[in-house]
Amino acid sequence: MNYPKSVDELLHWDTSTDRDSFGSFTIITGYEGTGGCFWCGKEITGRRRYCERGSGCWARYQKHFTWGSASSWATRRANSRCENCGKDERDIPFIGGKWNERSGLEVHHIIPLNGESRFVSVYNIFWNLICLCHDCHMELHRVMREPKELLTKPDLFESALQRGQRAFDLRIKDEQ
Repeated sequence: MNYPKSVDELLHWDTSTDRDSFGSFTIITGYEGTGGCFWCGKEITGRRRYCERGSGCWARYQKHFTWGSASSWATRRANSRCENCGKDERDIPFIGGKWNERSGLEVHHIIPLNGESRFVSVYNIFWNLICLCHDCHMELHRVMREPKELLTKPDLFESALQRGQRAFDLRIKDEQ
């Protein structure tokens, strides 16, 4: 399939938006807007964006690039546990109030969105998501924000990775 398979590819992946008779869409695989299936590129007829029902193309596209599907997949992949501290989702208190209560597990983009849309994005690819409890997630963002520095795209991942590693090292040192 045509999607980024490495950090370097993701950082240099060219995405843009376009419109068709259904509305606007994000070009991720390169097949969008060509008259072919958005996932596999196979030529299709009629007013569709994906292959025939039952082909699995629509489901695979959603699973890889839409936030709702990709974040659910990341949570299932982590067995509903924080991938940093190991807390089970059932042991984490719900966050929010009466109208917006949600699980204490949160899905984090390892390589940040940096202004990209969260709803449909190449940054929602499975290997760029990690499941964290709220405390670990907030600690990771706290460490990533220090110090404020301007990053260029090529060193963005390396810097984010180093700062994220420092956050996890802090947790390990605290336990010793």
